[in-house]
Amino acid sequence: MAIKQLTIPMFPLGMLLLPGETKMLHIFEEKYKQLVSDCLANQAHFGIPYSTNKRFGDFGIEVKINSVVKSYENGEFDILVEGVRIFKLLEYSTVLSPKLYGAGVVALLKEIKETPSVKLQEMIKEYLWLTQQNTIPIDAYDHATVYHIARLLDLSYAEKYELIKLPTVIEKESYVIQKIRLFSFILNAENNLKSKFVLN
Repeated sequence: MAIKQLTIPMFPLGMLLLPGETKMLHIFEEKYKQLVSDCLANQAHFGIPYSTNKRFGDFGIEVKINSVVKSYENGEFDILVEGVRIFKLLEYSTVLSPKLYGAGVVALLKEIKETPSVKLQEMIKEYLWLTQQNTIPIDAYDHATVYHIARLLDLSYAEKYELIKLPTVIEKESYVIQKIRLFSFILNAENNLKSKFVLN
């Protein structure tokens, strides 16, 4: 459910972050150097609409700049961004005159605050054990969200997009559970195959 509409600067990329997920970006195009400079000066966020094959999807992620890792003499940046909130893209303009970069009208979606179901919590704990990520405290995700748990999986950008566009938390949980089952099946198959080679 949308809770707010606003216009934000846009940086179209063929990638997608989940809320809380971070990513390093190297900024080299003039219009995006200007975008980053403006966001830093105004402590503003920008949007990354998910795009594939030069087409925009209906959804994207609002991101904030956590830090400038490196500034170059030619005005380029290495920045660390963090996903903040999912949005639905309503309108997009390639240029927001007099700026060089574009902007979009978005509807910010309601943040997910629900605790994951017991079933999903148990499944992610088993998956972490299977992948030997057992250095993570066993109760670390008891009060997380479905997005926190999804970040533990090696989801492709397309899979993340399928997840965020699902309308309800129940549907999102179901999707993540399906992925955990699939990844666990693949890992078990790989482990069984390795053990057979060792035995032979």
